[in-house]
Amino acid sequence: MKDRYDAVIIGGGIAGLSTAYNLARLGYGSIAVLERKYVGSGSSTRNASRFRVHFYSRENAVFAVESARRLKALSRRLGWNPVITTGGYLWLIHKEEELKAFAKYNDTLWRELGIRGEILEPHEVAERYPYLRVEGIVGAFYGPQDGGFHHDAVVYGYAYKASRLGVDIVEHAEARRIIVESDRVRGVEVNGGGMVKTGSVVVAAGVWSGGLLEPLGIRLLLKPVRKHALVTRGFKYTIKPFIVSTRHNGYFTQTLKGELLGSLETEGEEGLEPLEPPLSFLTGFSRMLVDLLKGASSLRVMRAWTGHYYMSPDKSHVLGRDSEWPEGLYVATGFSGHGFMMSHYAGELLASFIATGRVHPHMAPYLPSRFREGRLIHEDLVIG
Repeated sequence: MKDRYDAVIIGGGIAGLSTAYNLARLGYGSIAVLERKYVGSGSSTRNASRFRVHFYSRENAVFAVESARRLKALSRRLGWNPVITTGGYLWLIHKEEELKAFAKYNDTLWRELGIRGEILEPHEVAERYPYLRVEGIVGAFYGPQDGGFHHDAVVYGYAYKASRLGVDIVEHAEARRIIVESDRVRGVEVNGGGMVKTGSVVVAAGVWSGGLLEPLGIRLLLKPVRKHALVTRGFKYTIKPFIVSTRHNGYFTQTLKGELLGSLETEGEEGLEPLEPPLSFLTGFSRMLVDLLKGASSLRVMRAWTGHYYMSPDKSHVLGRDSEWPEGLYVATGFSGHGFMMSHYAGELLASFIATGRVHPHMAPYLPSRFREGRLIHEDLVIG
């Protein structure tokens, strides 16, 4: 690690690495990524590894479409296979008003953006997916544009290519404090490593971002929420779509190895700790699975883990900077469970903003100033 860089990015997850890679592509100068543990050690490797383009807000739907395009182009850009699958999302819907909402967006916003899906009757779900129990559903929505990837392949692909472009990725380098003098960023204090001088700092540290911003008097009203997931022992690869239950607010699918992967929303999970799934998650998920999947009672859990959503007040990410902040300070955080979906485009837009000072129209709605200006996005289609 050198003692001075043109830009320092705090956080070696998908958001930080995407930003570093895109800055390097623009030839911005010397760039460092500071990661307090190892690359991808936060929520970037504690997730379900899926992406979708169907959101209720126009801003998020447009952003997700653009980000998915970049995700699908990663193998060419990075020279690294992200193992993308496109089995689609299948939403099992239990209330008429929810089905009407999906139908409305399907015929308006999603049609306009070229991402229209299918509204299915219960008997069509039963015929197409005979392994599902359809009792109690009023219909379903299938989005064929949605899919999955391998999170480690994506994270290390970005790290590999960024390094090849000259980015210094420094692991076990915990940023303790952002140093500001005369209302301008001057550097980052690193645990055990003194001060790294820089004029631009990007805070992309996930749920730890607030701890770096608050000493500067910046509060974004973001809150960490623990989310749990599990996989079972493998069986014949059968379940290709990512299946979401609106009644349970949970999901499940199969990995390419045949493991069943899934999650379920649980109550009272705000905060960073503990990173251990509670018994209520395991029992609740088991009940959901038995309700929806034939033969589920014979499955055995192999492992479970906990990650985080960093929730913003409008369930949409925070990108860029506020004009009232110290000069040279930027954020890419608060993705509210959509970090891996959105970071491919977010890193590109943020890098362009840092390099040119120009705000892209697709980035403008996500500026942190929206909270004090009352311009919230309000995304209601959030899973888990």
